[in-house]
Amino acid sequence: MDFNLERFIALDVEIASRSPLAVCAIGVARFESGQETAHYRSLVHFAGQVRYGHIHGLTSADLRQAPRWPTVWRHVLDVLAGTTAVIAYRAAFDRAAVMTMCARHAVPMPRIRFVCAATRYAEETGRSVDLVSALRALGIPFPGQSHEPLSDARAAAALVLGLLARAREE
Repeated sequence: MDFNLERFIALDVEIASRSPLAVCAIGVARFESGQETAHYRSLVHFAGQVRYGHIHGLTSADLRQAPRWPTVWRHVLDVLAGTTAVIAYRAAFDRAAVMTMCARHAVPMPRIRFVCAATRYAEETGRSVDLVSALRALGIPFPGQSHEPLSDARAAAALVLGLLARAREE
């Protein structure tokens, strides 16, 4: 792996809609020396129609009173402090969603490098699968409920750490 696994953040977002792209939930977990040392999870305010509730289970009523992105992002930055590597499963999606929300709300985004756990898995195994299947193939239990952002962030971290352990054994 070509990034520092001593300290990184795992991140996942759920979206309410694609047009406009709107993050409705985010989860981040900080890892140091392979251990989770901090985490944050929040719903994000959204006033429109939730188009992906069938995936993540969130409704307009859940999001109406949630904190707005600038408040949520400040908490994410607290967990991110001092790190530059962010692991996500299908990282291009999460990166685009975070960048869109930061731009829309005029909040700064630090220089961070997104690392795609799905790409790492495909490079190691030659297969492209969903996150649950990737973990199952490595014998790693899913840490929570799929499509819950903190659980998915932790799962992406577990996958990358599992791939690293597997490479060390070979």
